[in-house]
Amino acid sequence: MYLHKKQVTMNNHTVSRTIQINAPKEAVWDALTNPEKTKEYFFHCEVLSDWQKGSTITFKGKMFWVINVELTGEILDIHPGNLLKYTLTNGHNKDDNPNNFSTITDSLTEHNGVTTLSILDDVGSAEGFEERVEKSEQGWDKVLKGLKKLVEEGS
Repeated sequence: MYLHKKQVTMNNHTVSRTIQINAPKEAVWDALTNPEKTKEYFFHCEVLSDWQKGSTITFKGKMFWVINVELTGEILDIHPGNLLKYTLTNGHNKDDNPNNFSTITDSLTEHNGVTTLSILDDVGSAEGFEERVEKSEQGWDKVLKGLKKLVEEGS
């Protein structure tokens, strides 16, 4: 189901996940960008944006129905249905230091009705990156499992 790859280098701390989903990429894109759908698989968070390059992107909700979450960043690149690249705050430190942000790239390709979704998450090199790499790996595994189930089964 997953092709796992962990890349950690001296200057780049990136987690990579790839999954195949038995659905057209339009359905996967909708699940990535529709707030009603993201709250079903992304830790009960809605994604909010106007989906333009340079715009704000926010994941907001109650993780585990208890913990208020608001992760905010900027859309760096977007090609609807194919690519979404954005930053997100990667912890409690929300100053403008680029090392305090994750840069996430979602890439979609489709072949014979099966969509391959690849996620790259560069967690930055700010203090605590080792823990963020571990949490990112666990988080993306859970998110992708839920996303696949939602798109393929409708729940």
